[in-house]
Amino acid sequence: MTLLRWFESCPSFICKYKNGLAFRLFSAFAVSLFLIISLQSLAEIALMKSMLRIPSSIQTKMLDLAEQANILIEEGDMDELADWASAQEYYLFVLDQNNRPITHRDMHPHFEFKLKFLRPLNTQLDNEVNQPIIGIPLENGLTIVIQMPYQYHPANNFPLYFGIIKLVISVLILGLFSWVIARYLQRPLDKLREVSHKLAQGDFDVKVSDEIGNSVREFSELAHDFDNMTHEIHSLAEKQQRLIRDVSHELRTPLARHNLALHLLKKKVAPDYIHLVNRLENESNEMNDLVGEILEFSRLENSRYNTKLEPVLLESCISAQVIQSRMDLGPTQCLDFICSKEAPVVHAEPRLVTRVVKNLITNAIKYAGDNAYIQVVITEYRSREKNHVAIIVEDNGPGIPEDQLLNIFSPFTRLESARDKQSGGYGLGLAIVKESMFVMKGSVVADNRKEGGLRVMLLFPV
Repeated sequence: MTLLRWFESCPSFICKYKNGLAFRLFSAFAVSLFLIISLQSLAEIALMKSMLRIPSSIQTKMLDLAEQANILIEEGDMDELADWASAQEYYLFVLDQNNRPITHRDMHPHFEFKLKFLRPLNTQLDNEVNQPIIGIPLENGLTIVIQMPYQYHPANNFPLYFGIIKLVISVLILGLFSWVIARYLQRPLDKLREVSHKLAQGDFDVKVSDEIGNSVREFSELAHDFDNMTHEIHSLAEKQQRLIRDVSHELRTPLARHNLALHLLKKKVAPDYIHLVNRLENESNEMNDLVGEILEFSRLENSRYNTKLEPVLLESCISAQVIQSRMDLGPTQCLDFICSKEAPVVHAEPRLVTRVVKNLITNAIKYAGDNAYIQVVITEYRSREKNHVAIIVEDNGPGIPEDQLLNIFSPFTRLESARDKQSGGYGLGLAIVKESMFVMKGSVVADNRKEGGLRVMLLFPV
């Protein structure tokens, strides 16, 4: 009864798990095993049919022996024929029509018994090593019978041939099915990796389940879980961006009222306290600038995938910003602009190009020191992957510790040595640079110069 229930439950079990990975792998390996056994059997049959013949060299020797026997029989000396037969490598006799030796030489009983299974010269041999008796007709109705030595039997080498056949067929079939299975499993894994990369870049519009489909249950479930995770991450990111944007906008109103109140207070306060009002105004302006930076950073994050790029002539765009930035230099600071040759046109957004160059120059003016020498250079840059147009902003300041170079483009990152009110900054300038370059399909790289100072490269793909 239990066995009957088990057989009844088998179809439902197969239907439930037929799309599972384990069932697919089992089916693939079962087919490969069946093919290995079938091809091995066919190859062995073909090998036996083609090779289970008396080798041509042995056939030639046997025919030579038959010719020699004919010559001796014509001479009529039976003693010489018997001596000749005894001296041969092969065990042989010349028989009459009644299968009796024509010489006085005694025949071994086992050989006499095997005469019942006499074979022609072109016979098909057995696949087991033995000593078959071969009969070749002579003149006058006589027959020469020759026992083939076992060491010349083709089946002697069959174990080696069969072993090679098994190895070759197994390697080929397993290699083929391994490649098929690898391709079968690699496609959804490549899709997951591609989507993971897009998700890491901030693209939340990707869908894995539509690409993978329902061919394999485990991959389908993983794809749906991945899509759900992407949706949740997107929702959290949107809430965070909305919170920052709303808070920043809401701060603008009280800051505006605060500035108005300070402006009115400044007209009524006593001269001895005017410095306190000025300090409050500076703090309010810094807060207003910080809100502006936060809004700009949030806007860049939200415009990653909908910004329209246009051809931009970098030389004219950057030279104008350099002229404007020279107004902010200290008495002993210097700012130069160098264009190695006529800069090519790149696809970018002019406002963002101006913004990133301004941020880098402002950063160098603040931190490179009172005697800073700042250079802005436009040149070509070749990497292993492709060619770029590079905007390089470098200075002769103290540089940045090597262990912190990778962190300077993160939001609100400020070095310990720069955490003083005199240096200013909120840790958003370089973060805006990185986001702007990402929006323009470019990249930014920072390193320390060998002669001292910081170098930042803005790379635009050609």
